[in-house]
Amino acid sequence: MAKTKTKLNPVSDSFGKKKSALKKFIKGDPYILSAVTDYTAGTLFSKVVCFISVTDGTFRARVFSAAEYDISDAFEKACEKARSFVTENEVDTLWLKADFVNYSRIVPYKSFLAQIKETREYFFKKGVSFDVDFDTALLEAQLNCGGLIDYRSYQLNVAKIRDYFSEIGNDRFRSIPESVIEFTTVGYICDEDMKTSKLYPDDENYGRRLIGELKKEDIGRVIRKSSVYLANAIDENGRFDYGVNPVTDFHFVTYNILRHAGTIWSVIMQYDTTRDEALIPKIESAIGYMLDSIESPDENHAYLIERKADEVKIGGNAVVIITLSTYMKVFGSDKYTELIRKIANSILDSQEADGSYYHVLNYPDYSRKERDRIVYYDGEATFALARAYSVTGDERFLNGAKKALDYFIENDYTRFCDHWIAYSVNEVTMYDPQERYLNFGLRNANENLTRIFNQDTTFHTFLELLMAAYELYERVEKNKLRASYMQKFNKEAFIRTIYRRAHYMLNGYLYPEFAMYMKNPLGVAETFCVRHDSYRIRIDDVQHYIGGYYHFYKHFDELQECYDEILNKPVVKPSVISADAERASFVNWILNNI
Repeated sequence: MAKTKTKLNPVSDSFGKKKSALKKFIKGDPYILSAVTDYTAGTLFSKVVCFISVTDGTFRARVFSAAEYDISDAFEKACEKARSFVTENEVDTLWLKADFVNYSRIVPYKSFLAQIKETREYFFKKGVSFDVDFDTALLEAQLNCGGLIDYRSYQLNVAKIRDYFSEIGNDRFRSIPESVIEFTTVGYICDEDMKTSKLYPDDENYGRRLIGELKKEDIGRVIRKSSVYLANAIDENGRFDYGVNPVTDFHFVTYNILRHAGTIWSVIMQYDTTRDEALIPKIESAIGYMLDSIESPDENHAYLIERKADEVKIGGNAVVIITLSTYMKVFGSDKYTELIRKIANSILDSQEADGSYYHVLNYPDYSRKERDRIVYYDGEATFALARAYSVTGDERFLNGAKKALDYFIENDYTRFCDHWIAYSVNEVTMYDPQERYLNFGLRNANENLTRIFNQDTTFHTFLELLMAAYELYERVEKNKLRASYMQKFNKEAFIRTIYRRAHYMLNGYLYPEFAMYMKNPLGVAETFCVRHDSYRIRIDDVQHYIGGYYHFYKHFDELQECYDEILNKPVVKPSVISADAERASFVNWILNNI
């Protein structure tokens, strides 16, 4: 393991300060005693087990454990081991984390593996110990963030586990016994700002810092931090570091110009939120790289070229318009008006008579290659045409977008639960709020609420869909627009689902308590990932997370007012409701929910 003697900063008593802050915070938790002692009643485990994790951000956290009869003694002994490591290796402690076992059970190893097999990849939320003293134990975060579970074969990677224990000088691990101890913990972290937080012990949010009520500043921070990650990923040529597997620190070598274009949109949103002038040269550089991939075969058309495949994707053309039109709005510029007109012409040329689109062309002859590739292109193209209308005032573009919406309605595109459809119908109805379009936009959200609410992954595009629908819904209410579907629209479920997704999606944010167990913690901390794909960080994933949170942040105050009304709604006791009133209430519910 790393002897980090190459650090530039002198070692301070950062460990001692963070330990003191953590100890004080843990001592003040009124639930800690019952959490770590109650589970031992009637079991073989009578000691309190504490794990201390420490890193300076340049290496995967080192973890030290201790088992004692008292919480304080277990904490002090584990900290003593950690301090020895910190002192010997001159580690300037950035993050310090404590975990106390709050559940453990001896299970056959085969049963332990069976649980992994029944779990979504990287969603197994238990640690494992190979001995009763927890000397050879691995936290859930070590198992997942260290890649110690092989989810393809549903096995623990014994070779990696052996290498891990050997690297930290633990020679007690030989092999996996027939029975192991599964366990969970309640955790606490002290971060780089000396902020202490308790971590969720429940399965759904396991290991993430506890946030009781979403605050505007919480959302602002995750937007800012993750956007900084994107800005820092832009090199001197304007190209993004496309993506990384944080478990192994393997950086992706492929590239996708469509995703490049969409990611610029996110950095522009960040600038719009913070007005950080340092972002401007990054944005300009990234746009410059994108423009190098645009070709104009004549004075009326332009196309974004995916050079590695020699093709044009209508979705790529669309995202260029969306990004450049946002740039012009935010920066008060008209510099890309003519380019947007040319690209919009190209999109119109790919629209069929029925309103659908032809998706992919060959380059350089622009011949047709592939009719349908991915449904997202349809919504992107429609959103882009509406945006092109907003920039140029050319009615052809708005008419093309409306023609596409008619096709979506006829073919029930609500079944795709597509955020781009939500964006497109919201944009079109800003200029032509026809009732059928408004009803379609409301249906696209309302009929997908159950699926969105219950989605067990962070599925980052869902919040974008909800927020685009929220803007449409608010416009209908504010302007008293005619939309018959409003009678069926479940506003309370809608607002609750927005908050559910906004809260749950934070499980895809690499807070220090997750990042510290990755191979290069500081390189991946405080940006968004896709946990069920090896915690994948890719620029388009970050883009969609930011897109949803950006609009959530933008409308936070009015959303919070709606949410507070729902939470504070008086509850009427059933005993005081008359039979007639109850029947009337039921009839109203039926009318509003069929």
